[in-house]
Amino acid sequence: MFSAIAGASLLSACAVPSSPSAGGGSAAQLRVSGTVTYRERIALDPAAEIVVQLLDVSLMDAPSKVLAEQRIKANGKQVPFAYELKVDAARIDPRMRYAVSARITRGDQLLFINDTQYSVLTQGGANSADLVLVRVTQAPR
Repeated sequence: MFSAIAGASLLSACAVPSSPSAGGGSAAQLRVSGTVTYRERIALDPAAEIVVQLLDVSLMDAPSKVLAEQRIKANGKQVPFAYELKVDAARIDPRMRYAVSARITRGDQLLFINDTQYSVLTQGGANSADLVLVRVTQAPR
C-alpha cells in the first residue's frame, strides 16, 4: 500500500490532470506523446493505418501488456504523424518498465515497425518519444 502511494507521488510531476469535473474525484492521467516516422522516401498508401501503443515490458517471459493505444488513418497524409497516449497514473508502477511501440499496416500487411525499444515514464524514461520505424520486407511467394 505504501509503495503504491509513494509511486503515485513520484509520478505526479508527469501527471496531466484529466478534465475537471464539478464533483472532483477524477483520476490523474499520464501522457506520452511524440511522432512516428520512417527514413525511406516512400509515399505512404492512403489506406495505411498507424498503430501506436504504450506497453508494459517488465516481464521478459511474458507478452507485453497494452496500457494505451492510438490508431491513426493515413488518409493521404505523410509522415511524421503525431501521437498522444493517455494512461491512468495508478496503472504505472515506478519499479516496472514501459515502452512505446508503433507499426504501420495496410489491411493485414505489415509495412513498417520499430526495431528499437523506446522506453518511457519510469527508470529514466521521458514522457515523449519520437519513433523511427523500419520497412518490413515481404518474403517472396
